[in-house]
Amino acid sequence: MTSRLLAAVFAASAVLPGLASAAPAKDPVEARYTPGYQRCLDAPEGQSTMGMIECADGELKIQDARLNAAYRKAMGALNPRQKVKLQAAQRAWVAFRDAECASFEDEDWGTISRINAADCVLTMTVKRTIDLKGYPPGT
Repeated sequence: MTSRLLAAVFAASAVLPGLASAAPAKDPVEARYTPGYQRCLDAPEGQSTMGMIECADGELKIQDARLNAAYRKAMGALNPRQKVKLQAAQRAWVAFRDAECASFEDEDWGTISRINAADCVLTMTVKRTIDLKGYPPGT
């Protein structure tokens, strides 16, 4: 779970009261989140399970658009043979992301699992965008 979402979870549950005020460490994924995502998590509406999921879903829309732009740009630099390979890889990646993140959610694990699943989709989407920005490898 990203430190932003983790901080929001702890703030909402009051399990660790000072953690939410600590500055989250910037990793390459979190550095790409919009400022609006943190504002959403910090808002009163973003403190509930449903609110956190809605914040992640809103950020996912933005990050998915960035992913699509990176994919289109990568495809534009390829020949037809290379395009077929990247298209197959992207379809397989989407299937993997969806299955992987679905495995994070189970009713036996409580509502936190829904937050974990939403965060998984968001995090994996940003990571794939980063990967595609350096595609093909070595460029």
